[in-house]
Amino acid sequence: MELSKDEEYVREKLAEVYPQLKINAEKVCGAGFSLWGNDLIVCVIEIYLEKPIEYQLKVISDNKLENFLTYVMNFQLKLGTTRFYHKYRKANEKSRELFVNHDYGGRMVIDNLAYKDTDDDLMLCLKSQIEKLNPFEKAIAKEHIIAGFNYKEMSEKYDIPYYTFKKETSKVIKKLKSLCSHLR
Repeated sequence: MELSKDEEYVREKLAEVYPQLKINAEKVCGAGFSLWGNDLIVCVIEIYLEKPIEYQLKVISDNKLENFLTYVMNFQLKLGTTRFYHKYRKANEKSRELFVNHDYGGRMVIDNLAYKDTDDDLMLCLKSQIEKLNPFEKAIAKEHIIAGFNYKEMSEKYDIPYYTFKKETSKVIKKLKSLCSHLR
């Protein structure tokens, strides 16, 4: 696609004002510049280039290019109904951070093991006490407490009534708590 002389002239002026736009974007975005500052500049330039070429030239001839782009930058960043908000910021603001070791229900637990080389004292105590339990209690501890299987799944697997697992699980948990209570 060939650019006309006017379009080339507008691109040159944008290139001249770009370093100052970066500085202005840092001031407008503040701490959020690293997250969306460059995207904001791109969005603002795109909005400017969508204007009719006559308007673009008028802004340049009035020496208002930097002012116009910075004004649009502020407007795009601050309001929640703008193109920039919907295209770049909405997804980040409407999503929620997942916290490490937080139970989100079911079997979904976010656990960051990147820096965890060894178990803490409480976990070592629990593991050693689980190994000392009778086979039925050990199965409950390993499959329900650690692996997260529910009573129904365990009842079907071992062909033992649901209520038995429910009653025995609370006993095993109390037993393990008392055996390792000195570490809590």
